Amino acid sequence: MTRRNTIILAGALLCLIAAGTGYYLYNKPRTSASEVKTDKQVTAEKLYEEFTKNEQQANSLYVNKVLEVTGTVADVQTTGSAVSILLSAQAGGMGGVNCTLATGADGKLPEVGHTITIKGLCTGVLMDVSIVDATIINNK
Repeated sequence: MTRRNTIILAGALLCLIAAGTGYYLYNKPRTSASEVKTDKQVTAEKLYEEFTKNEQQANSLYVNKVLEVTGTVADVQTTGSAVSILLSAQAGGMGGVNCTLATGADGKLPEVGHTITIKGLCTGVLMDVSIVDATIINNK
């Protein structure tokens, strides 16, 4: 075998390995926040308060972390298949923790005024602190 044929064969083998790895990673099932270890447990009031006091510090503590947030349900909105639960921060009635439930999250939705615990991924704050890919852990 000539040197040129060896180089072509090695290149083709590398391309085949790269394609196989890409196919595997593309089809690998996605891990949801409910299946991942909780990084922190916090109340909705404390979480919202920390973001309003010092957003930069709160970002470093909570963003891209899996949180268990306990709070009182202020609002439940269903839009198509998406369900969003707002936990009250009781900071003058403005703001709170907006939890978007993971698609396919089944079970009974909480009623306004009930205290619940939700587990999900914190993505930061816009008007409310956002928790995505959430599941209800405890619906009292």
